[in-house]
Amino acid sequence: MIGAELLKLVTLPSLRWAAGLTWVATALIALAAHHAAPSEDPIRTALRWTQAGFLVVGVLAATQEYEPGGQIRATLLAAPRRPRLMAAKGVTVIAAVAVLAAPTGTLYPLSVALVGAGLGAILRSALAAVAAGLILYLVVCPLMLGRFAGSAPWLPDTELLQAERGAVAAVAWPVAAVVVAALVFHRRNA
Repeated sequence: MIGAELLKLVTLPSLRWAAGLTWVATALIALAAHHAAPSEDPIRTALRWTQAGFLVVGVLAATQEYEPGGQIRATLLAAPRRPRLMAAKGVTVIAAVAVLAAPTGTLYPLSVALVGAGLGAILRSALAAVAAGLILYLVVCPLMLGRFAGSAPWLPDTELLQAERGAVAAVAWPVAAVVVAALVFHRRNA
C-alpha cells in the first residue's frame, strides 16, 4: 500500500513542481543569507521564507485525490481499511518530505508538511488548506508570540525560531493535525 501511495505522490506534477521550487528557493535564500549575515544560520533564515513551500507539499500530498474525478473513491475501493490507508499516506508524506528536507538538516520542514497534510485531509481542498496553514504560520503565530510571549513553546513555528524551546510544539502540532485528519477521514464519506 505504501508503494502505491508513494507512486501516486511522486507522479503528481504539481507536487514535483512545489517540491522542486521549494528546494531551489531554500538553497538560494540560504546562500544569500550566508553572504549577508555569515554569523546567522542560513538554513533557519531560508526556512522562514520557504516553510510555505513545505506546507504546500504536505497539502498537495493530502488533497491530490480529492481533485475533480474523485480518485479517492477508487483508492477506497482498492484499500477499504481507512486507518491503514491513512497510515500509508502519512508514511509516504514523511518519506517524501524527509528526502526533500534532508539538505536543511532540520525536522522543522517535516513538521510543517505534516500539519499541511493534516489540514488538507480535513478540508479536502488544496486552496482552503494552504490558506488555513499560511494564516496559522504567518499570521496567528506571530500575533500570538507578540501578544502572549509565554505561548512561544506551544506555537508550531517556535522550533524554527528557537529550536531549544519549540521541540514539543514541533511534534505536537503535526501529531494533532494527523490524528484529527485520521478521525475525520475514518468517519466521513469519500
